[in-house]
Amino acid sequence: MTKLVEIWPGVMAHASGGLWMESSRTLALADLHLGYGWAQRRRGELGPLTDGEARLNLLRVLDELQPLKLLLVGDIVHASRPGKAEARHIEKVLEELADRTELIGIRGNHDRGFDRDFEGLGLHLVETWREDELVIAHGDRLPDELAGRLAIGHLHPAIGLEDAAGVKQRVPAFLVAGPVVVLPAFSPFAAGLDVWRSMPVEIERLSRGEAPEVIAATGARVVKLGPLRRLESPARGSRPRDYRASK
Repeated sequence: MTKLVEIWPGVMAHASGGLWMESSRTLALADLHLGYGWAQRRRGELGPLTDGEARLNLLRVLDELQPLKLLLVGDIVHASRPGKAEARHIEKVLEELADRTELIGIRGNHDRGFDRDFEGLGLHLVETWREDELVIAHGDRLPDELAGRLAIGHLHPAIGLEDAAGVKQRVPAFLVAGPVVVLPAFSPFAAGLDVWRSMPVEIERLSRGEAPEVIAATGARVVKLGPLRRLESPARGSRPRDYRASK
């Protein structure tokens, strides 16, 4: 069972949806959205107060890969100004991660209040992280041009699959577009936006005209699906609502 697929030399897609940098033993995970269940309850939804096993999944991948560094690539939390139970849960998860490895947070658009809400953790977020020629950022703001390679999250890419019986499933996926790789969301609550149907215009621009490659990540295995060629409609922006599946 394949759990690692090389994207670039020494940079690999992992079955968890994480990006593994072999030489430095660094793991990058995007879009955890910790506290999602509690935040949605505060907004009036009656879903369960659960993290969907996000904590257990995080600890499993750390046990498997034993990274020296863990990069949380933006949208670490789902909402600012958490309630007490929500904040306790988030703090517990982040403290457990920091006990096992060096923890580095990259600021996402959901993390604007993080430094205020979790000041006592001592985890101060950065805007980008660089390793050799690879720059890692959340992805809510993209550069006009790239000097090297870029890894981002934010867009929650997935691929819609259907079997011979007509059963449909949306599987988290890496999107490799020229010098850019988009990581799937680690959050179990992020079903993903189907890149089989449409593509953000920024990714089309940054890919320099190359057909994007799709790598599905099921949690148990990672599979290269090849170049993505069937797109039904171009997207108009980088926000998720700008490139929902066309009707």
